[in-house]
Amino acid sequence: MSEPIDRRQALQRLAAPAVVPLLSHFHPSVPRQEGGWKPRFLHEPELETVTELAERILPETDTPGARRALVHQYIDWVLAEGEAAGRERFREGLTWLDRSCRARFGKPFAGLEASQQDELLRLVSESPTSEEPSGVSFFREMKRLTVDGYYRSEAGMTQELGFEGRTFLAEFKGCTHPEHRSWNVEE
Repeated sequence: MSEPIDRRQALQRLAAPAVVPLLSHFHPSVPRQEGGWKPRFLHEPELETVTELAERILPETDTPGARRALVHQYIDWVLAEGEAAGRERFREGLTWLDRSCRARFGKPFAGLEASQQDELLRLVSESPTSEEPSGVSFFREMKRLTVDGYYRSEAGMTQELGFEGRTFLAEFKGCTHPEHRSWNVEE
């Protein structure tokens, strides 16, 4: 026979299964590994490229950039957990990026000066028709992964967005911007 529990304990036990999946959406980041972090999918040169590329997408300003937010670890984790076709497309994109950099500047992406990296990324962003479609789609995916990883990191959530966590609203007043109140519920 089990011991009686109070209302708070009952709510905690009932809520826990519902909350656990939500937590993974806030900060799945990279699961802790014994002995420090090690990449699960990316090889060292690829990891270097991903780290540099993510930092060019979200550079450090008055808040941490992608490198300090450990976005490269998040991207490696997502790729390791993802489907094989997506991993292969991503790896082909990294190959395309380094090939393009070598053709233009004689070095792989991670070995370029920041201004050269920006020049290539600007070309892919502003004139995508002049680049290979696989390279353009790779850069689009890399930007998505970088933003996802950054805003799921502690740096992105707390320092950039100011999210404190563990808060609740006793009352939700809705949007207070007058321009957003142009509709009427009763109509």
